[in-house]
Amino acid sequence: MGAKQQDGDEPSSPQKGDFLKLFWTLAESERDVRTQAAVQLLAHLKSSAKQETEVQYTLKRLVRGLASSRDAARQGFSTALSGLLSTFPKQLSLQSTHELLRDAMEVHSSMKPMEQREHMFGRLFGLLALHRSGRLSADLPLLVAVVKELLEMATFKRWFRETCYEAVLTLLSDVPAEQFVTELATPIHSALQIQPSKGSDEEGVEAWNADQVLLAVGVQRYLHATGIDQDEEQMKQLPENFAAANALQRHNVHVLARPLRGSSSCYPRVHSAWFGVFGHILNPTKEDASAAIDGELFQEAWTVLVENSLVGGSSSEDNAPTSHERQGLALKLFELVAPKLPAPVLRAILTPRFVKCLYNNGVAKRNYLHEAARHCLKSFASCAPAEFFHFFRKQFMSPLSILVMSTSADRDGEEEKPKKKQKLSAGGFDALIEIEEKKEREEAVTRRTDRARVWAVETMVAALTELLSSKGEVDDETTKLQDNVLRFLVFHAFFTPSDEAESAPKKSKKSKKSKKSKSSEPDEVVQEALTATPALSENVASYTKTRLFSLLSLGLAGADGARASASVLSRIFTIAQGLQTNNSAVVLREPLSHEVSTQFSALADHIGTLRSKELDEDTKKTRRPLSEAFLLLFMSTGLQLLDAEQRDDAVVVAADLDKCYAQLVARENKKSKKNKKDDTDEESVVVLTDLLLSLLSQDSSALREIVTQVFRSLLPLLNSDCLTTMVNVFQPTDTDAAEEEDDEFAPITENDEENEEEEEEVVLSSADAVSDALRNDKKLAALHQEDLALAAIVGQVKVRSQRKKDLKRARLQTMHFQLRVLDLLQVFVSQRPEQTEVATAKHNTLVLSLVAPLFRVLARVQNADLEKLVLRDRLQAVLLHKVLRAKDKIPSGEAAQSEALDALRQIVELIRTVPMDKDHSGKVASAAVVYLVRVICRSEASNEEAQKIIHSSVLDAFTKKHSRFPRTSFEELLTKSPAVGARVLLEPLAAVAAATEKEDAAVDEFSKCEVFRLLTVLLRGATKLQQSGELPKTQRSAFKCVQKSLKMALVRQLYPESVQQLKAKRMKVVMMFALQLVKFWRTDDKKATDADIRAVVEAVQAVDSKSPVVKGMVKQVSEAAGIPYAAANGAKKEDEDELMPEAEEVEPKKTKKTKTKSPKDKQKKKRKRSIAEE
Repeated sequence: MGAKQQDGDEPSSPQKGDFLKLFWTLAESERDVRTQAAVQLLAHLKSSAKQETEVQYTLKRLVRGLASSRDAARQGFSTALSGLLSTFPKQLSLQSTHELLRDAMEVHSSMKPMEQREHMFGRLFGLLALHRSGRLSADLPLLVAVVKELLEMATFKRWFRETCYEAVLTLLSDVPAEQFVTELATPIHSALQIQPSKGSDEEGVEAWNADQVLLAVGVQRYLHATGIDQDEEQMKQLPENFAAANALQRHNVHVLARPLRGSSSCYPRVHSAWFGVFGHILNPTKEDASAAIDGELFQEAWTVLVENSLVGGSSSEDNAPTSHERQGLALKLFELVAPKLPAPVLRAILTPRFVKCLYNNGVAKRNYLHEAARHCLKSFASCAPAEFFHFFRKQFMSPLSILVMSTSADRDGEEEKPKKKQKLSAGGFDALIEIEEKKEREEAVTRRTDRARVWAVETMVAALTELLSSKGEVDDETTKLQDNVLRFLVFHAFFTPSDEAESAPKKSKKSKKSKKSKSSEPDEVVQEALTATPALSENVASYTKTRLFSLLSLGLAGADGARASASVLSRIFTIAQGLQTNNSAVVLREPLSHEVSTQFSALADHIGTLRSKELDEDTKKTRRPLSEAFLLLFMSTGLQLLDAEQRDDAVVVAADLDKCYAQLVARENKKSKKNKKDDTDEESVVVLTDLLLSLLSQDSSALREIVTQVFRSLLPLLNSDCLTTMVNVFQPTDTDAAEEEDDEFAPITENDEENEEEEEEVVLSSADAVSDALRNDKKLAALHQEDLALAAIVGQVKVRSQRKKDLKRARLQTMHFQLRVLDLLQVFVSQRPEQTEVATAKHNTLVLSLVAPLFRVLARVQNADLEKLVLRDRLQAVLLHKVLRAKDKIPSGEAAQSEALDALRQIVELIRTVPMDKDHSGKVASAAVVYLVRVICRSEASNEEAQKIIHSSVLDAFTKKHSRFPRTSFEELLTKSPAVGARVLLEPLAAVAAATEKEDAAVDEFSKCEVFRLLTVLLRGATKLQQSGELPKTQRSAFKCVQKSLKMALVRQLYPESVQQLKAKRMKVVMMFALQLVKFWRTDDKKATDADIRAVVEAVQAVDSKSPVVKGMVKQVSEAAGIPYAAANGAKKEDEDELMPEAEEVEPKKTKKTKTKSPKDKQKKKRKRSIAEE
C-alpha cells in the first residue's frame, strides 16, 4: 500500500495527515467504514487545490494497495479506484490505468507463490474496478482486451479459474455481438477444449470441469440474449464445434453430471456453475420474460444432475447414499430453487429419494447434515408454506414406502438370516420360526412408520411455530393455513373418525361429488384419517398431543399487548370445542363421561362469558388481569379434560377452579357485602395458588408459561398463606429421607414379585412348543430349571436397579419443580406494586416474610450433592439480588419492621446452630442481617429487641472460640449505614473492648484487635456525621456513656505488657483506633473530653516500638490531639517522616517484602547497565 511515497508527486496539502489516514481506513473490515472513507477521499480530491497531483498520487496508491492482503484492503481499494475513475474521467484515462495496473501487478517466476497469489488477485480486482467505473463499455477495444486477459489469467491456478470465468461473464454482457464473434469466440472455444487423458474414454463436454460448465452455460445465455443463436450467419462465423452453443439443452443434460458432481468439494459453498445452470432455466431473458418456466427441462436437469448424481446412484434402483458433501449440496440447491418453482414442479422434485435424504439427516441430531436438513426444511416452509404443510400431511397419513421398508443393506441381512437358522429348524420349529420372523417384520414396519409420522409432526410443528411467532402482519390466507394445521394436529391428538364417518365412503361417487363443494375442513381431516395406511398408533397420537401442548405458550395474554382470546391457546381450544360439540363425524379417542361432559360444557360457558368481557374491555380500553388469568386456566383445563391421561387430575382442577372463579371474579359484579367475603376471597386465592402449583408440577413447558402468566395476574391478590404454600414446596418430606438411603439390598416387595411372575408367564407362554419338545429330556429339563433360576436372580437385580433409577428421577423432578416455584417467587419479589402506600407496604411485608424460610432452605442444601447445586445457586441469587434489595429503598412501616424483626430472630438462631459455608450461606447470612437491621432501625426510635439480638450476636462472635456468626456483617452494616451501625453496635463493641472478666472479654488477641478495627470504622463514620450535623442527640449521649469504657480499653491495651504481646500489624490497628477516637473527641465537646484525650495521648506516647510505622502513627495521634510529640525516652523528634493513615495500611507489607541488596547484586546491575549502554 505504500506507507512512504517514493515518487516526487506526494501531496503537500495542509490536511495531509487526514488525507493519508483515509488510505488506511479503506482496509477496515466494516463495509460502511470503507464506503465512508472512499466518499471522503473523493470529496477531498474534488476540493483540493492541487487536484492533478493528488489525483495521480491517489491512483498509484490505490493500484498498489490492490495487492495488500490486510483485512479488506482489496475491497476498499478497488471500490475507491472505481469511484476515482468515474469521478475524474479527464485526468485519468482507462488505457493508462490499465497499463499501470499491468506493470504494478506483473507476476514473475522469481516471485514467491504467496506474492504471485496477491498480485493475481490485485490484478483481478483492478480489472473489475475498470468495469465498475462505467467507462469500459465505451472503449470496446479495451473491453475486449480485458476479457481476453481474464481468460488468460484463468490458466494461472485451478482454484483461480472460477473467479476469472465469473468476471468474464460479467464483462461479456457489455460486449456487442460482432466483437464477440470476431474476437472473443476463439479464445472462449480454446478455454473449453480439453485433451482427453490417457486411459479415459471421456472427451469433449464429459471431460469438462465445473468451471468450464460455468463458462459454457454463461456464454450460451449470452448467445440467446444477443440473438446470435438465431442468426445463421453469425453462427457460421463461430468456431467449428463451438460447445457453448448447446451446452444445456433437453436430452443432453446427462453430459454435465460428472463435471458438476465434482463441484461438491466446495461444500458448504455452492459452485457458481449451479447458479449458471439453474439460473439459465429459471430466469428467462428479457426477450422471453413473459414465457413460463420450462418445467420439463428443469425436472430433467434436477433428476439427472441432483437426484441421480448427488442424492443417490446413477440408476433409480440404486438407493445407496453418496457422500455427505454431495447430499449437503443437494439440500442447498433445493433451498435456492424452491422459491422460484411453481407448485406442480415443486411437488415433482420431492421424489422419494430426495425425501429419504431429508428424513435420514433430519431425524437424528448426531448426523453430519442434521442442521443442513433442518435449514432446508425451514427454507421450504418459509417460501411455500401451503405446499410444505400439504406435503407433510400427506407423509403423515401415508408415509413413503422408501421411509418404511428396509433398505438394501437390511435386505441383504435378511437374506442371510435363514441360512443361520437352518440349524435351529432341525428340531421341527419351522412354523414357530416363520411366525416369529413375520412378527418381527411387522413390528419393524410399524416402528419405521411411527418414526416417519413422528418426523412429519415434528417438522410441521417447527414450521408452525415459526409462523405463529412471526411479528409481522399476517394476511387472511396465512391465518387460514395456520388454523388448518392446528385443526389437523388437534384432531389427531384427541379425536378419531366416528362410525358414521367410516360408513360414509360406502355411498355412491355421485353423492360425494355433490357434497364436495359443501364439505368443511373438519370433514377433509376426517377423510384423510380414514385413508391413513396403516392406521395411526397410540404412540403417534401421544406424540402429536405432546407437540400440540408445546404450542400453548405462544402469544399468551400480556405478550406485546395481546389479549388472551387472541392467543394460540384460545385458537386451539376453539377448534377442539368445535370438533367436540358441533361435528358428528369425529369422536374422542376415549369419550367423556356424563359428569365430565357437563363440566366441560360449564367451562365452555365460562370461557364464552370471559371472551365477551374482553370484547367490552376493548371498546372501553380497560383491562382486567384476573379475568384473563381465569380465561387461560379454563382453556388449558378444558384441553386437559379431552386428554384421557390428564382427565382425572383435570376434573379436580376444574372443580376447584370453578369455585375460585365464582368467588373472585363474580364478586366484581357484587360489591355489596364486601366485608363478609374477605375471608372467602383469601381462601380462594390460596386454593388457586395450589392449583397453579399442581399445573407447574407437570412436564410441560407450555403449561409453565401459562402458570407464570396467570401468576403475574394474581400478584396483587397474594397473601401470606399463598407464600407459605409455595415455600412449603422446599420443605423435606419423610419420603425424601427414605429415598436418600441406599436400597441396593432392600427386600423385594410383593408387587415386584407379581411383576416378575407376569414377565415369566409371558415368556413361558410364548415358548410352550419348546418346553413340550424338551420335556422328555432330563438333561435339558435340568438346564431349563437352572436357566429359570438365573433369570430370577437377574430379574431381582433389574428390579433393584430400576428402583434406584426411579428414585433418582423422582429426586430430579422434585428439584426441577422447586426451581420452577422459585422462579415464581422471583416474579413476585421483582414486581413493582401499584403507586399506593398500602399496596407497597403490603408487598414489602410479604417479601420480608420470605427471608427466613428461603434462608432456612439454603442452609439445608448448602452442602448437598451435585444434583442440588443448581437449587443452591438459584436460592443464593434470588436472596442476594431480589429479596435483599439493598439498592432499593428500604421499606418502612410497623408491619415491615415487625416482620423483619421476626426474620432476624430466626436467622440469628439458625446461624448459631447450623454451620455456614463462607462462600454461599455465610455470604447470604451477612447480607440478610445487614438488610433486616436496616429495615428495623428505619425509624429514629431505637428498637430494644433488635439491639438485644445484635448485642448477643456481638458477644457470641467475639467472646466464643468457635463462634459461627459472620463477623463481616458488622463491618458491612457500618459501611452501608453508619448511623444504624453506630446505634446497634456501639454499646456491645465497647463492652467487649472494655471487659475485664474472661467470659465477657474477647477470646483472643485477634478478636480483640478486630473489635478495635470495627470501632475505628464506627468512629470514622460517626465523625463524618458529626461534622455534617447529622448525628442525632441520642447517639451523642450514647457516645458519652461509653466514653470512659473506650478510654480504659485503649489505655489498658497500650500497657507495656500488652504492647509486647502484640505484633506490629495488630499494634497498627490499635493506633488507628486511638487516632480515630482522638479525632472524634476533638469534634465533640472539647471540655468534656480534654482529660480523656490527654490520657490517651500519654498512653500512646509511652509506647516503645522500633517500628517506623508505629512511631509515625504516634506522631499523628499527637498532632490530632494538638499535643507536642515526645518520644518514649522523652526527647522530641520533629524531623521523622509522617505517614498518612491511608498509606499506612499498605506500607508495612511493603517494608516486609523489601530485602537489602548485597554488593554482588549491585555489581550485576552495573554490568547490565554497561552492556545496555554499549
